[in-house]
Amino acid sequence: MGTKLVRRQGLIALLAVCVSCKPSPTAPRLSQAGPKIHATVVTIQTTLQPQNKTFTHSIVIANGRARSSDEADTWRLFDLDQKKVTFVDEIANTAHDVPLAALVAARQKELAQPLPLALPRAQLVATGAKRALLGVVAAENVIRLGAYQRQLWIAKHPSLPADLFAMMQASTPHPSPLAAVERDADLALMNVQGFPLLDHAEVAFGNKKMVVERSVVSIAVKDVPAAWLSVPAQSSSRRAATGSAVIPAAK
Repeated sequence: MGTKLVRRQGLIALLAVCVSCKPSPTAPRLSQAGPKIHATVVTIQTTLQPQNKTFTHSIVIANGRARSSDEADTWRLFDLDQKKVTFVDEIANTAHDVPLAALVAARQKELAQPLPLALPRAQLVATGAKRALLGVVAAENVIRLGAYQRQLWIAKHPSLPADLFAMMQASTPHPSPLAAVERDADLALMNVQGFPLLDHAEVAFGNKKMVVERSVVSIAVKDVPAAWLSVPAQSSSRRAATGSAVIPAAK
C-alpha cells in the first residue's frame, strides 16, 4: 500500500469520526405524546460540503440526564449525576449501564494499541483564540493532521453540563481502527470541561474539500416527553449493569 493511500485512509478515518454524529433520518421526535417535563433543548445544525446538505438534531437535558436525538434504535442515555452511560438497544430490547470511569479506561486501552498502518498521530492544540458564541466566550482548540483540520470552539455554558461532551466522547463507538490516529486528541477531549458550540472539520483532496460543520444554534427550555429520558420498560426489564465497558458498534 502506497504512502499516499495510507495517509488518505487515515484522513478519511478522521473525518468519518466527525461525520458519525450526523442525525439519523429515523431519529425519534420530541413531540411524542405522554407526560411532559421541563428540559434544556440544545439544537445543533450539521452542514456537509460539497454535498450541500444540512441536518438538525437536539440534545435534551433534564433531571441530571441527557440524550441526543441523532441516535434512534440504539442510543445512549447519559446519567450526569451518577457518571454512567446506559446503552439502549430497542431492537433487541436490552439496556446496560457502564460507569464513565470504565468507558474512559476502555477507550484509553483501545487508543494504546498500535496502528495497523504507519501513520502520524493527530495533535490537539489550544490556540488561545477566543470568540463570543451564544452569550459566552469560547476558546479555540485545533486538531491537525496533514490536510485534515478540525476546529472546536469550546465554552462553559451555564445551561450545559461541563462534562457532557467528555462523556459523549468516551462512549462513542469507533468502528475504524484508523480512528486511533486521533489518540492524543481523543485523550484530551475526554477530559474537556465544556461543550463545543462550533465544530468545523475539513480535509482537502487535490482541488476538492470535504467539510463537516456542527454548530449549536439555540439553547432553550421546552416541555419534552418524560419518557424520552427514560429507558423503555421492555429494555429496562433486561437491563444489566457492568463495571467493564463494551461499547456497542455503530449500526
